[in-house]
Amino acid sequence: MRTASLERQRGVALITALVVMAIAAAIATAMYWRDGLATRRTAAVVQGDQAVEYALGAEGWAEQILARDAKKNTNATSLSQDWAQQLPPLPVDGGQILGKLEDLQGRFNINNVSTPAGQAQFRNLLTALGLDPMLEQSVADWMSTGNGAISANDDNYTRLQPAYLAGQRPMDSISELQLVAGFTPQIYAQISPYLCALPLQNGAPTSININTASVPVIMALNNHISADLASQVVGERGSAALTGAPQAFTQANIPATGYGANSDYFLLTVVAQIGSTHVTLYSLLWRQGTSVSAIRRTFGTL
Repeated sequence: MRTASLERQRGVALITALVVMAIAAAIATAMYWRDGLATRRTAAVVQGDQAVEYALGAEGWAEQILARDAKKNTNATSLSQDWAQQLPPLPVDGGQILGKLEDLQGRFNINNVSTPAGQAQFRNLLTALGLDPMLEQSVADWMSTGNGAISANDDNYTRLQPAYLAGQRPMDSISELQLVAGFTPQIYAQISPYLCALPLQNGAPTSININTASVPVIMALNNHISADLASQVVGERGSAALTGAPQAFTQANIPATGYGANSDYFLLTVVAQIGSTHVTLYSLLWRQGTSVSAIRRTFGTL
């Protein structure tokens, strides 16, 4: 009897010891996990801050490149200049930086639709892309101020779920186009590479840079510009930047309106990768002579 009792006591002690060890192991694992999580969080914050600073540094570098090109090339902005050259990834401490500059005046400014000339150009662009030119009216209605706090054009949107109101102002971002009636995700994906959203200077439409515009954007200038004629213009600028009317336009009697040879607005895209952290910076850069500044800056979304 006494032997059996001792064996039971030893068994209880062993089980108690195992339970204590299991609890201690669980506590140690939880502490280790929490410490690891805190370390990873701290690292992510530090890496994120570092990536943001690198991205802003790249923005300053881009501003210097644009200013330098403005001093060297006063008559034209073209794709042969330093600002347009794609650089390889730049290694930095703990990661790398990738960046590119795009001439936004090589695209059609959607806010030009607030002017009669811009409306005609946008219809031409839609036609060049095989889209319904009547979509231009949807954009014009979206930006129309109407006669009061609620525009008559809002009827298209207040019936939706969820309901919302028309913008009644120029667009700040081309992504706003996705809210406009008729612009399906497929249509937006097709047309957005050819668009930008820039402020109008004194209500005047933004000119298109004939040196950087793509064939569909060149076709938007006039409804008599065919794809072949626009391709001829692209070929002309291949050897040297155009500073006046393209020869192809002169021969086809295309009026020299709506376009120019210089640009004031550029889009900088920077991706800073530090460790496992990625930061994407979009900066709208405005160049006035040799002075360049960021007038809009967003992280993560364009």
